[in-house]
Amino acid sequence: MAREREDLIKSIALDTGFSLAGIAAAEIPRTAAAVFGEWLGAGNHGDMTYLERHRGKRQDPALLLEGARSVISVALNYYLDRREEWGPGDGGADTRGTFSIYALGQDYHDVFEEKLERLQTRLTGLFPGMRSIACADTKPASDRTLALMAGIGWLGKNTSVISPRYGSWIFLGELITDLELAPDQPLETLCGDCRLCIDACPTGALSEPFRVDSRKCISYLTIEKRGEIPPDLHEKIGNHVFGCDTCQVVCPFNDCARESEVFSRAAGSVLLEKTVDELAGISDERFRDMTENSAIRRCRADGMRRNARIVLTNATRRKAESAEKRKR
Repeated sequence: MAREREDLIKSIALDTGFSLAGIAAAEIPRTAAAVFGEWLGAGNHGDMTYLERHRGKRQDPALLLEGARSVISVALNYYLDRREEWGPGDGGADTRGTFSIYALGQDYHDVFEEKLERLQTRLTGLFPGMRSIACADTKPASDRTLALMAGIGWLGKNTSVISPRYGSWIFLGELITDLELAPDQPLETLCGDCRLCIDACPTGALSEPFRVDSRKCISYLTIEKRGEIPPDLHEKIGNHVFGCDTCQVVCPFNDCARESEVFSRAAGSVLLEKTVDELAGISDERFRDMTENSAIRRCRADGMRRNARIVLTNATRRKAESAEKRKR
């Protein structure tokens, strides 16, 4: 069956700068909706009440765009090598915390939205009368489910979408449109019996394959959670001041990781260079100034101070334990 139109759309998406592109029907499978509902019902979303509040839209793209028929799913490789100096530290004033790789460059929301707007403009010119809505983590679309349906990747046991070409280091977004397009085929998971991500999770947030309890996830705790983090999780947070990539780092499918051609460390926040001691005392104003055009702003100044204090305490504890061992 000819797919000239679909192939052209995906070619334009790649030419616009996206790393991957695929097409899905604008209809979330009932099984996926049921799994999401069960996950919410168990409270796994923690304080992210917006997931429950917009549950209907996440399960029906037509609630975001009336007459929606298809979804053009796109992905953007964001991988950047970690900086070697971000070690656990010795507990001193020069101790530095670890930031999730996705925060090393410029704010992905701005980059993704700009590319989606360009893609939307080009397709509207090609298909006059086409209606569409762009979604890039700022609208309640089910990015992950739609990407899986579009063959962007398969669902890993760490709940990340894994691409054969880029691993799980990808941002996801889509154009929901009223065009009638032939969907791509989903990929079969290749995780097999592997459980490296589950076993490596510092807090046990991945208690079983394909399910994460956000209330234990370091990424959620250090970025999304407001207020204090449960004391029994402090030591397990280790050196993470913003996010956690542990379950991705150990994934063998991420051995294919390649440097992003879009994101750059040079465009990252100056906050990345600060010691944990400096972060623990950063003012609201300095935090705002240092996180302009950075996804790090998501955790807010009080969250960064909280995270930094925990990491500083952990580093001090490690230093004391090492000193005690040397005495023995």
